[in-house]
Amino acid sequence: MDKSYYRTIQPLIDTGHIQAAIDGVYKFPKNINLFPGTSCMFECTFCGRNYDAREPNYNYFYDTLLDQDPGDNPYRYNIGGGLEPLTYNEIDRLCKDLHVRGYKVRFITNGFMLTPKFIEKNPNLLTVDHFRISLYGYDEDQTTSTTKNNKAFRVVKKNLKDYNKLNVTKPPLHINHVLLPTEFENLHKIFNYIDDIGGVHTLSLREDFSFQYPIDDRNKLREKLLEFDEEAKKRSLNIDYGYALVALLEGRMNKLLSVNYKQLTRKQSPQVKIAIDPRGDIYSYFEAAFIDRPHSDRHILGNVIGSSVEQELRKQKEIEPKPGDEHFLDALNHVIEAYKWEQTNDVR
Repeated sequence: MDKSYYRTIQPLIDTGHIQAAIDGVYKFPKNINLFPGTSCMFECTFCGRNYDAREPNYNYFYDTLLDQDPGDNPYRYNIGGGLEPLTYNEIDRLCKDLHVRGYKVRFITNGFMLTPKFIEKNPNLLTVDHFRISLYGYDEDQTTSTTKNNKAFRVVKKNLKDYNKLNVTKPPLHINHVLLPTEFENLHKIFNYIDDIGGVHTLSLREDFSFQYPIDDRNKLREKLLEFDEEAKKRSLNIDYGYALVALLEGRMNKLLSVNYKQLTRKQSPQVKIAIDPRGDIYSYFEAAFIDRPHSDRHILGNVIGSSVEQELRKQKEIEPKPGDEHFLDALNHVIEAYKWEQTNDVR
């Protein structure tokens, strides 16, 4: 495993969460991602969701969930998706419940609904630690091609401009962009986008962890990244590069790490992180946590409603890995399972 992956997993090794996953013993999850969204206005090319799933908002259970937390990690909870979290009709209440309990929450959103009026109606959104906006393109053609929504570029860009102009104490604005093989050569256009909206705190760059759109020309990608990084440093822009992108910048021509179903374990790795969907279902594999995604229900590890994370995970549910299960993993899931495989098979 390339050393670039250890910056993420070393803290999880140090706290014993990954060792607990290797041993298959209970440990309360290091991180919990809440996926409260019930719909999304985008249909992104790399998204694994079920586009026919349209469900109403569910009963609120987050206060009970948070009250059951051991309270030893203020950064345990993130809000994301799954589907777009701002579609949840009690998102303001959820943000408040997290804030009053002292949690520093990263809020991941596509930004389409993040208007000044929406924020005014949901003021507790401004109590999160930071917003991370998923940027699906830095021009109209690219954004429409990715999201299949011809309003996406204009609406999100205006929302981010307006957000930066808000004369209130507000969370820092972060932007995340997934590099695709059709557009990475125009990466420098992100600088213009950032200038137009009035700046960001941090830009994170990732590759497509669904592996549907790999960038095979690693030399060309490295060349563009080096040019981009040089300009970013001139601008004093904080950049968070994804795993394999870090390796490329350092001269190692690695592709994004992935595992196959034969490298997965029956108990998965809920000791490290879990996602909880709007129904209260628990998942270790984050890409399984989309409402009614085909074949994802077999990965449900339990349900917190009328129970708790601890009670459900202590059951130690076992799921036999099958071909295709690797498609339910996000990038960190792949890293965790690869590390476990190395440790248990003495692969170096």
